[in-house]
Amino acid sequence: MDRNDIAAAVRLQVGDIMNRPAEFPSSDLLADHGLDSLTSIQLTLALEDEFQVAFADDEISLEHFESIDSIVNLLDKKLQG
Repeated sequence: MDRNDIAAAVRLQVGDIMNRPAEFPSSDLLADHGLDSLTSIQLTLALEDEFQVAFADDEISLEHFESIDSIVNLLDKKLQG
């Protein structure tokens, strides 16, 4: 799976969690578009299911989940092994 595929899947998951299309720049802060602590947990769980990964405690941070870009970076590293 390449970065474009990862980004498309993450964007769909973000949209599903937020109940609207995630049609904003991938560098935007997700909190600025309504992602809060509860939806962040939902998104984390959805991404673990989608990509068949488990996020370590130190990976579940604002730094890694602040934008679509930051999530894609984290997932790309995890999936590349």
